[in-house]
Amino acid sequence: MNSLDRINQEALILFAERGYYGTSLSMIAKEVGIRKSSIYAHFNSKDELFISVIQYVADIYKAEVEQFFSTLKDQDQPVEHQLFQVFRWYMQLWIDMKDVTKFWRRVSVFPPEHLENHIKSISAETVAKSFHKELADLFRQGVENGELLNTPSDKLVALFQILIDGILTARLLKGNEDTAELLEDGWHHFWSGIKPTDKRQTNTGEIINV
Repeated sequence: MNSLDRINQEALILFAERGYYGTSLSMIAKEVGIRKSSIYAHFNSKDELFISVIQYVADIYKAEVEQFFSTLKDQDQPVEHQLFQVFRWYMQLWIDMKDVTKFWRRVSVFPPEHLENHIKSISAETVAKSFHKELADLFRQGVENGELLNTPSDKLVALFQILIDGILTARLLKGNEDTAELLEDGWHHFWSGIKPTDKRQTNTGEIINV
């Protein structure tokens, strides 16, 4: 591992634990095992290092997304099965990458104000052009072949993101074991809401054929 990757990795852990304002370049240098002045061989400021960590995380995320969806497309399964695999994979990804998860959550909720626009730009570029694009293609496929209700793909993507964000937040607060049932219930209700049906229930409780 080169020195730049080591700096990014140790900075990621410290920023995740202490936040932007609670982390100094001296702390990062100490964890890497270098002088503080050595950091300036790579970065002009803490701001520049922080943005580098954001991009470092984004690159990891994009690589994971590309690898997963490449494998998924080779399996030729019904959309329901593919979406469920996406759901389980996404949960496990953020569980396995604990430091990245903690860092990304902290940055998303409490970004340094003067860097907020830059962070949002990287986040939107990464998520929209990788994960959301793949999801939208999958949802469109489901609508076209009749596996899903005729709903715009961007709305389905937004609903899916809300589902996984909600469960991940609950897991961060309560732990994995206390939210195991939430995984099953969350998926069940999500799929029930987007799959097509031959019957619908009126607001009076009457079942009618459609």
